[in-house]
Amino acid sequence: MYRVLFNIERIVRPSDEEKTAFEQIICHRVLAKNELYVREGTVCKTIGFIEKGCGRLFYEIDGWEVSKEFLFENSLLGSFVGFFTQKPSNVNVITVEETQLLEMNYDDVMALCRTYPVWQRFATLLLQDQLMRVERREASLLKDAPENRYRRLLEEHPKVLNRIPPEFVASYLGITPETLVRYRSGIGV
Repeated sequence: MYRVLFNIERIVRPSDEEKTAFEQIICHRVLAKNELYVREGTVCKTIGFIEKGCGRLFYEIDGWEVSKEFLFENSLLGSFVGFFTQKPSNVNVITVEETQLLEMNYDDVMALCRTYPVWQRFATLLLQDQLMRVERREASLLKDAPENRYRRLLEEHPKVLNRIPPEFVASYLGITPETLVRYRSGIGV
């Protein structure tokens, strides 16, 4: 929990009382590798900071899994839309490795944000960051050539290729697994 709290304190400056209130709503949880955290069509009642491990958000389209995002340490695991709207999620969330979470439920998060403006500000910053990442990804999928998306992924998130199976990376990039193999071996880049 100290790593997550340390990183939060770099973004907002909670008082001791505000930190204690945050710590009181957190529950430690360990998810097994390949454990489904949120199923499309269900309401996301909890969300968690990843202390260790990683997860993947994906859509099921005609029997295929299309990766939307990969989440690593200090990221939030869950469906943002499903959690904050308390409506059925349109995305699946699954672990890729055994994952240790600092988990919070919806009612506790909302009460914390109502009581402490610092946590409302933090939630707003998280949502703004998520919105910017979604917009950058959408623009990249629409405007960038696949090999440029691959290069950017290597530059911005080199650990993805070490921790995420290649078929998930390929679907995230919008390419076939065979094309990813060519890119990884330097052919066609």
